[in-house]
Amino acid sequence: MNTKREVVAFDVDGVIFDSTDECIVIAWNAYQELNGNRDKIYSKEEANKDYDRKFRSIRNYVRSMDEYLVVFNGNYSENPNQADFEQILSKIDDKQKVEYSNIFYNERKSFKKKFYEEWINLHNTYEGIIEILSLCSLERNLYMVTGKDKTSVKDLLDHFAPEVRVIKIYDKHAVENKLIALKKIAKNHGFKNEQIKFIDDNVTHLYEPQKNNFNIGLAKWGYAMPDHISEAEKRNIPILSLTDLKDFIGL
Repeated sequence: MNTKREVVAFDVDGVIFDSTDECIVIAWNAYQELNGNRDKIYSKEEANKDYDRKFRSIRNYVRSMDEYLVVFNGNYSENPNQADFEQILSKIDDKQKVEYSNIFYNERKSFKKKFYEEWINLHNTYEGIIEILSLCSLERNLYMVTGKDKTSVKDLLDHFAPEVRVIKIYDKHAVENKLIALKKIAKNHGFKNEQIKFIDDNVTHLYEPQKNNFNIGLAKWGYAMPDHISEAEKRNIPILSLTDLKDFIGL
């Protein structure tokens, strides 16, 4: 590892991959399993239209797999915001969140084992991002800090970007939150927090890193919502387009 190179950390879903279709399938199946039902689906086309619409309207606020329970447990408007999402989430039992999260990861694992090619095809990369990652992995120490499980991240990178070299992937199973991951990365490289660059599409993931002086940016090409962009503006968080990304990283 070249510790002299600068460090860049990326979130995965909504920054590198659009996994909305995959999560529509897995979230539904996990909820069926949670409730002992057999009404599972195996493609986005099989999803109920009302469920699909409701899911997509709050997808951008979800930070971890357990938060998909909001889709099934809450009634919200056609255009919910972060406050609406948090209000519904606060009423969901913590034990149910843990149980659902575990089921979600197991359902994803099972789906991949049985229908690997179909699982891969439920993902898309954002235009130009793989080229940037490839360059970044050559000139920077590249990390992934994500709520997606590490194995799935590796599988997707192997398929879509085999040339990209990642130093380490910190997923939800490795660290409690993204701030802890960033602090570990800074410590491992002997860098100050402000020397670590971190890109995420959900502005709420950037609040604590900003307080701890990490060099952060909100990816607006993925799932970032209008209220997240407004919040980023209020907090002086850089709002990045894909064309801004190279300059932000310094490539």
